This record gives sequence, C-alpha cells and structure tokens, in this order.
Amino acid sequence: MKRRFLSAALTLCLLLSLLPTAALAAGKHPFTDVPASHWANDAVAYVYAEELMGGMEANAFYPNYTTTRGMIVTILYRLDGTGSKGKVPFTDVAQGSWYYDAVGWASANGIVGGYGDGKFGPNDTITREQMALILFRYADSQGYDVSARASLSGYQDAGAISSYAKEAMAWANGVGLISGLTSDSLSPKGSATRAQAAAIFARFCQQVVPNGYVSHSQMVQNLKKSSLSKKDTLASMAQVMLDDGFAPAFVAGVLGNIIAEGACGIFEYSTYSIPENKPAYLVYMEENYDYQNVYSGKYIYNGFSLSQVYDMILELGPGGANGRGSCFGLGCLQWTDYTRIKRLLENYMAVAGSSDTITLAQVQKAEGMTISYELNGPYKGVYTAWQTENPNRDTMDAAYDAGVKICTSYGIPAGYNTEAVQSKRAGYSTQVYAVMLGQN
Repeated sequence: MKRRFLSAALTLCLLLSLLPTAALAAGKHPFTDVPASHWANDAVAYVYAEELMGGMEANAFYPNYTTTRGMIVTILYRLDGTGSKGKVPFTDVAQGSWYYDAVGWASANGIVGGYGDGKFGPNDTITREQMALILFRYADSQGYDVSARASLSGYQDAGAISSYAKEAMAWANGVGLISGLTSDSLSPKGSATRAQAAAIFARFCQQVVPNGYVSHSQMVQNLKKSSLSKKDTLASMAQVMLDDGFAPAFVAGVLGNIIAEGACGIFEYSTYSIPENKPAYLVYMEENYDYQNVYSGKYIYNGFSLSQVYDMILELGPGGANGRGSCFGLGCLQWTDYTRIKRLLENYMAVAGSSDTITLAQVQKAEGMTISYELNGPYKGVYTAWQTENPNRDTMDAAYDAGVKICTSYGIPAGYNTEAVQSKRAGYSTQVYAVMLGQN
C-alpha cells in the first residue's frame, strides 16, 4: 500500500540518511545494527565510504527499513555527482524538499517519468522493478554497456513484471543487480530494504560503471596522495570543478594542462633557452620592472603587493605592453589575456580583503573562483563541445580528448597549439585521470 505522507521526524531521519558523511577506512562503517556477520555488511561499508548512503542515526543504518522513490533518486543523484538541476514537473514534489533537486535532475534527464497523473510519489515505497528501470535508464544515459539480458522464464512471477519494466528487469538480472528472492521468485512488485538498496548500488558501482565508481572526495584524496607534479594545485582545482558538476574526465583534461602550465600563484618564468624567442611583453617587463629578477618563477603569496601587481597589469593595458601582446602569466593556468589576468587579480584582492598580501589558501580559493567563472561563463562552450564529442565520458579516451580540447580552446594562447603540445598535455590528462580513479 502506498504511503502518502511521512511524519516530520521520519522525514528528518531520511534526510540525515542521505547527507554526506565522513568516510571511514575501506570496509568499515559505524553502524551497530549491521554487524560484520550481516549479509550486507560489505555493501553498507561500500556505500558509506563512497558517501552514497549514511545512517538514519549516528550509529544506526536501519538495514530492514524500506526505501522510497525519493531516497533512491537522491542516492543516484549523489552518485552522478554533476549537481545539475532541472525543472520539477510533479505536483507532489515540493520546492525545498530534500529530494527536490534530485527529482528535477532525474526528470530532466529522462530517468524518471512519474505516474502519468502529474505525480511522482517521492514518499512511496519503491518497487524492485521501478529501481531496475531507474538504474537502467541512468546507465543508458551515461553510455554504459546495457546490452546484457537474462531470460526470466525460470521465475514463476515473471509475468507480474510491468510491461514498461520488462527490459530493465532482464538487464538488471543479467548483470547481477537484482537476483531472485528465491530460486523461482523475482518479486518485481516487492519493496527494497535499505540493505538491499545498498547491495544493489554497490553492485552497480562495481559492475556497471566503467572502471568502477570512485567518489569525488576520493578522487581529490587520490590526487593529494599522488606523486604528480603540482599535486596540491591539482587537488584544489579538481575540488572546485567537481563541485561545479564537471565530468571527472574533463576535469582531468584541465589538470593535465595545469601540469604543463603553472601552479597556484606562480609568476610566469621569463628564462628562455633561445633569448630571441622571448615574448615582447616579457622583454618589456624586464626593461621596466626587472621582471626576471623580481617576479619570474616566484609565488605571489610570498609577500608580493597585490596592488602593485594590479597596477602593473593596468599599466600594460588591454593591448598588453603598449600593444606588444599579452600580459605576463600568473597562476595555475597562466592567464595572460589582459581581461583574464585582471579578473584573476581582482579575485585575489577580493579574497584577501583588506590585506595587500595573500596566503596560499587564499590564492587557491581565488584561482578556483576564476576557473569556475570561466568554465561556467565565457568558456562554457569548451565543456559542452567536449560533451557532444564524447558521449562516453568515463573513459581514458575522453580524458585524452579533454586535454586536447582545453589546450586548443581554453588553456594556452592561440598559435601554441601544435600537435606535439596537444599530445603532451593530453598524455598528462590521462595520467591524471588514472590517478583520480585510483588506478595509478
């Protein structure tokens, strides 16, 4: 029987069960009602560590409690990690409810369609066939392999599967997500407990998601613990872009270019092995500001005056060095266009507040603000073009293509986009992506 309402206390419990939690060591969780001997212990530990499901109380998971449609969509929304939103077309999904954004996202992406009467039933107990359909649609939307089909003829209740869910149930059974409750019963209209939901999502992450699912927080930790050059800069910028909802493979493309460009707060190096190749703007800076000795390769957070650097940029002007080209580079992506570097300095100053100097943490915040602004604003087309060109985005090839796309359309000045440069930066991007996924 469908439940049409939840008490305020129960709603709060459900909300708490979906809030991000501090992950324990792999294979561990804090829930006393899921002992090591429990059949779902490993699955509960997995979804807890990956921040997909939390407890309904601090130390209680409530493994036998049934899951609702709103809860399942919210877990999937967290797994997707894009943070994108969509218009909610359902009359029973109130704005401000804890599942509102998740339902809007799922509806906008064709993952849920509601009951057909304008309602979604967020507090209704989800059925096993509904869960299969939701996961099938999500996997298909992501370009995952959904070709598996199992024969369900051996289950006596196979005929009870709704017509709209037959293909999804055959797929879910075929990939091992939803097995029979007994040797001859699928129970398609039956409910799913929280323990069962944990098991299904753990299997989905490990068996359906290419290369296995890795949470965004774990990706950032993997970068911090890596041996990659500029790993602190990579981790801080990755956090910003992942929080903004950019696909991890695309983020890796940006980070691969950062490895070749700069680090947070660093001034462009002015030493050139062939002096005559030195850009005119650096020659100008050295003639007028002793750039090579004072600024080249130094970090702005080591006591440099923000106002003095900003005045230099203003003096160079939109034409750059009295019409000689770009401004000097600064930061992890070496912003050199006058408008871009001016905005970067303004973000530095905004974060630093009343101080004329800046700390490393503030530099990282300001550069994150700058990247976020650019990729969500004037350079958003770089991401949407990459999405169009890479329908299967959770692959090394997609990360490689992102490295090229950033190189040619966002990260470095036009004219420097040679095939050799593109290949080098794209190679860095695949290395970064492997690290993010924990494969290196």
